Amino acid sequence: MITMVSTIANGGTYIKPRIVKATVNSQTKEKTEIEVIKKDRAISEETAKNVLSMMESVVAEGTGKNSQVKGYRIGGKTGTSEDGVNTGKYVTSFIGVAPISDPSVTVLITLYNPTGEGGHQGGGVAAPIGAQIFSEVLQYLEVSKDGQNEEEINLNVEVPNIQGKTIKEAEKILKENKLKININNEQENMDKENIIIKEQIPKSGVKVKENSNIYIEW
Repeated sequence: MITMVSTIANGGTYIKPRIVKATVNSQTKEKTEIEVIKKDRAISEETAKNVLSMMESVVAEGTGKNSQVKGYRIGGKTGTSEDGVNTGKYVTSFIGVAPISDPSVTVLITLYNPTGEGGHQGGGVAAPIGAQIFSEVLQYLEVSKDGQNEEEINLNVEVPNIQGKTIKEAEKILKENKLKININNEQENMDKENIIIKEQIPKSGVKVKENSNIYIEW
């Protein structure tokens, strides 16, 4: 999972994971860097950018709020699943990228059957750990804080509800709200006046930046 999100953070290019950055000869002190191996492009740069934008909205306005770090644009996704059937035990997670403007760090936290005050939801127990790790690691790596002013980084457009609307109606609504539509499995000569939207991502009520893509299923 962390390799997948790192690929998104790298603009869609898969980079082979490595554990060791460099080796140092204990006698000669000679330092040898371990080669960074870039593989094939996994997804387009545009798709990677759009996914990062959605991850940023999760942290800014969604379930990942507890992973926020002052001065940095964080992107993330929380997860909660039951460990088995009717066991009452849960697996909770948070995966995040920082800073969104120039990704340097990817973090994955997975908790098995958490029992603390935060409950068992990813946003309640895993995301705060992500915030703590980001705040310390970014400082240790001397990653500069985002230079944008508040107006530039604010997610100031609330996503309207377009489920149940026709694609034609949705296009008009999104355009009025300074948003773009991205149709999954778009086909030539689609009957946009009659095809009904069944699903949208992000959901209505989430705040995003102007010109963000809203993905739809029909």
